[in-house]
Amino acid sequence: MQTSTLNVHTPATEYTAMTTIADQVLPGNSDLFLVDGQQPLSNLEATSEPDGHGGVGDDATGNVTTLVNGDQLELYPRGRSVNSSPEMEPLETPSVDPVTQRQVDARANGFAVCKVQIGTFYHPDNAGPCDPQAFSIEWEADFQQPSTARLKLESLHKQFRIEMVDPANEYAYYSIIVKFNNISKMKRPLNSRECYICFDLEAPPVFQKDKVRYPLDGRHNKKCGQRVGELCTEHGAVAPYAYHLRVVLCDDDDHYGSDVLDRFYDLCPVADIRPLIQYVTMDVWKEDLFSSANLNLVDEWVRTLGDHWRVAFQVEALLRNGIAHTRDVLKLKPRIDKLISCHESIATEVMRYFVQAAPHRPTVQSLQKCFEATLQRQFRRRPFTVPNGRFFCHRVTLTPTRLLLEGPHISQTNRVIREFQGYEDYFLRVSFRDEDRLQYRAAAVQDVDYETLLRDRVGKALKEGLYLAGRRFEFLGYSCSALKTHAVWFMSPFQHSTRGWVTADHVRNNLGNFEGVIRSPSKYGARMAQAFTATDSSIKLHKRQWKEEDDIEQGNIVFTDGVGVISQELANLIWQKLCESYSNDGTNVVQPTAYQIRFLGYKGMVVVDPFLEDIYMCLRKSMRKFDVEGKDYAEIEIASAFGAPPTAQLNRPLVSVLEDRGIPIQAFLELQEKAASNARSADKSLSMFADLLKDHNLCEDFGVPFILRRLNSLGFEFDPGNPRRQLDTPFLSSLRSSAINYVLRGLKYRARIPIPGSYMLPGVADEGPAYVNMGYKDVYCLPEGMIFACIQHSRDEKPTWIKGPCVVYRSPVIHPGDVQRVEAIGMPPENCLFGTLRNVVVFPAQGAQSLPNALAGGDLDGDTYEVVQYGPLLDLKPQKPAAYPPTKPYKLGRRSTIDDVCNFIVDYTLSDNVGLIADRHLITADQFEGGTLHPTCLKLAELHSQAVDYMKNGHKVTNDQLPRTRALSQPDWRESEQPTQSSPNRYHHKSSRALGFLYRNIMLEEDGHPQMRSGRNDALSNALWPLVRGYRPSTDKFWLDSTYTIYQEELKCISTTYSLSNTPLSEEELVMGMILATCSVEGHKRERVFAMNESLSSLLRATRESLVGESRGIDERLSRAWDAWIYSQRISGDSNQSQFGSHSFGLIALGLVLKNLTRVGSLPL
Repeated sequence: MQTSTLNVHTPATEYTAMTTIADQVLPGNSDLFLVDGQQPLSNLEATSEPDGHGGVGDDATGNVTTLVNGDQLELYPRGRSVNSSPEMEPLETPSVDPVTQRQVDARANGFAVCKVQIGTFYHPDNAGPCDPQAFSIEWEADFQQPSTARLKLESLHKQFRIEMVDPANEYAYYSIIVKFNNISKMKRPLNSRECYICFDLEAPPVFQKDKVRYPLDGRHNKKCGQRVGELCTEHGAVAPYAYHLRVVLCDDDDHYGSDVLDRFYDLCPVADIRPLIQYVTMDVWKEDLFSSANLNLVDEWVRTLGDHWRVAFQVEALLRNGIAHTRDVLKLKPRIDKLISCHESIATEVMRYFVQAAPHRPTVQSLQKCFEATLQRQFRRRPFTVPNGRFFCHRVTLTPTRLLLEGPHISQTNRVIREFQGYEDYFLRVSFRDEDRLQYRAAAVQDVDYETLLRDRVGKALKEGLYLAGRRFEFLGYSCSALKTHAVWFMSPFQHSTRGWVTADHVRNNLGNFEGVIRSPSKYGARMAQAFTATDSSIKLHKRQWKEEDDIEQGNIVFTDGVGVISQELANLIWQKLCESYSNDGTNVVQPTAYQIRFLGYKGMVVVDPFLEDIYMCLRKSMRKFDVEGKDYAEIEIASAFGAPPTAQLNRPLVSVLEDRGIPIQAFLELQEKAASNARSADKSLSMFADLLKDHNLCEDFGVPFILRRLNSLGFEFDPGNPRRQLDTPFLSSLRSSAINYVLRGLKYRARIPIPGSYMLPGVADEGPAYVNMGYKDVYCLPEGMIFACIQHSRDEKPTWIKGPCVVYRSPVIHPGDVQRVEAIGMPPENCLFGTLRNVVVFPAQGAQSLPNALAGGDLDGDTYEVVQYGPLLDLKPQKPAAYPPTKPYKLGRRSTIDDVCNFIVDYTLSDNVGLIADRHLITADQFEGGTLHPTCLKLAELHSQAVDYMKNGHKVTNDQLPRTRALSQPDWRESEQPTQSSPNRYHHKSSRALGFLYRNIMLEEDGHPQMRSGRNDALSNALWPLVRGYRPSTDKFWLDSTYTIYQEELKCISTTYSLSNTPLSEEELVMGMILATCSVEGHKRERVFAMNESLSSLLRATRESLVGESRGIDERLSRAWDAWIYSQRISGDSNQSQFGSHSFGLIALGLVLKNLTRVGSLPL
């Protein structure tokens, strides 16, 4: 097909020419030729002649080799260029099938829209429980001219777009963007005078204001979009509550004589959309369910709840989370008021469980009946008690349109929360997220402006506060780990019993002296962040029991950056205190010799020094970040306790670097094949299943590896050929299947491959040179290039000392020099300081360079390092570490204010592109010869280092700084983990690098595990009974019903709260401690997994305490544990009728039985 193009804007660029060509191939769909909205695919080429003025002329030729079957496009000027849109003159048009032509026209032009209605689904007052829902229109736009609004399908981006011309500006229009994966159902009428499509959405759509733009520099697309939170003021009033769409289509432009809804149906991609389309009969009314009058009625009631703020929070959650509308909430008012007046002690828990249960209630159950059912269940159980060191944390997610409420959830405390114990309800955890609850991807989107929205929405909340459930909350601070997930702390001022009126300024002013960083907003915020780090309390020290001492330095090199020492006696006291808060009481855990701490204005690591006596601690100057004065006693706060180390694993960035350092592809494949074989063998052997769980840190909180090994010692197997020793159950089979699937998917999609004999260890320094400097003689000091590491697990009779050559690195690995080869000394010399240290890696404190700093800029304040001994990965080509000049923090010409810190948070949210740079680095390494050694990759590695430091030094990396490369097709290992998420228009090539071979080497299979009928395991009970019957069983079983009900309700809360979708997590996922669903943003999934496991750990600790309690004698503990096991077997019953939570409750009970049998000597250690 040949075309001529007129009116290409001058001065133009090759980018302008390319997009012009693309638009002529498929009008309105030039994005089909682009990657990430900016760079062309490899099958489109465009060239232009220079114009002599820094741009190009309007002569252009283009060639598309795939999307138009290889036909060449020839473009040439036709007259003088003018500032108007390009026009296309077809010179030769092949014949096209009419059906195909109709679909092409529909894709290009979309469907004319008569009305766009935003509202909510509801059950009318006179409707029966089985009657269909109606739709209430809360906001409406009526278009008199069909040309002013259109519904378009953008299949490349897997979304619908409704474009509406702005009546005030003909060159601007609003867009409503609906992603396919945000659609729960699409409804079309069985019989109706209106041709409508109703979108039942999981979350609000994206609202955007677009302007037609003709760029001069070629850096932006011709459409310049701006994210907005509302389409107009009237829409903004209902947007926080109503977001479902009803789109009425016009049929007057149907040139083909067919029904517009049928044409819409034909256009929808079969696999993605058609299964979601339903034919319905649905009434439509304007009910004003979220009118200002009705919202004011709810608000006035919430204000009267006064001291019952937790109840008020749940009432707000009903509205803001889309669970109920105002009429439903006001109908509940008499029952909730009565609940508070008659059952005040349980009102909070009733409302918490009710709000969790309401979205998942059966369709035939009304909201009122759900409330009554929750109330009746609560009458039969004891209140849930939060374990020590934890608190009920209320959470809020601020999106462009909504304020979503969660919790309260059990969370780890921090210094501030502990200081105001009893006032936790005045503190709020606030996250800033997009409508899909994922982090804003502003840095990754080139042609859409997020800044205006974020400064207005997020910046306004930070500076002016939030009004919620009758209280005003103001910004307080953040921890650095929380800010990485775009989360901060807010608080509501309150009257303290001894401190008087407490405000956010009051709290911050009492944290310490920040004069040293007060001119740098990022540094100021980072220093305050220490007080908000999640920690466990431990031991208080008097000021005479600790001191600050100099670092070990040589020239300008600090070898002890972030690490101090404690005495063995103090370490023992800390461990005893921590065991009180562990869900397993510290059983089967190696006592740590190193802790990551916060203490006054200090942060970093402390390790045991055998020369220190009594209760004493020495901290280094490098650990002091700010001053805290006037305290005789201060508490050591524990951020991490390092017990047995996890196994080191390969990952995609590491594989890419190791390949470029000379490691053959076959070495990675052999490791992967061994890991895959071990995973699949877990189905055959109980001990191999236990090893699989241990290697991948699965099921640890429930103690499943411990249980499996104990049962294996009694002769149990999955299929032993002896029915008396048959262990398998439907739940255990499903758990095994889920674990194997999780491991295999990690091997394929993330190159997450365990490395034998390799560990992840916190880094510390050799203290020998410090004692040499003090005059001690014959003290062994680690030489440069040497390390010490001693590994010990709870089941090890003696430790393992790593000896010989190994490689060490710190994730994430980006620069080729981030991996270095060193020598491990093996068993410690007699005259060394580190001989008693376990499960840490000790680095030398002398030499020409700090080894931790050479590993991706690491230090010793808590960074972990992987130490690898696996032979095939050791033969590395030499590569110098990256050496980037230090960057001084950005400073103002004045003292920073909290508003400056708020501005920095908004800037960080806008410019957080660490993941984007890492992703681009990995893809670029796949495209260029030399991989990570290519100059472009080295530049990206440097920018990645700067982006990581942005949180502290305030210097961001902009997208303009990123090197521009031609966007070739994506490597095959970038294909989506979910086939439905892969774009049919995006081509993936077969990668020739190691990551491609690893991706193609794993074939995933469908789960073929047999389903058994019974969930009971009588063989196990019969085998254990002779060991238990000597201990008198208890007779009172009422406590078991109460304990199980509490456990089950809390487990249900966890399963719904931390799911990535509206489907609750399975019991298998909770036991594994993993979420199996995929997520486009891995960081969001990791955050949810971490929070889920935190809540699970607290629940397990409380449940174990309720079941046995360490204050009881061993006989009573064993008896109660056995009762709980038998109870779990009874309620599990048939697998088709078993209750959610019964299987995991049985694992808790069984673990307690085996633990106590071991204690009394009935089982081997």
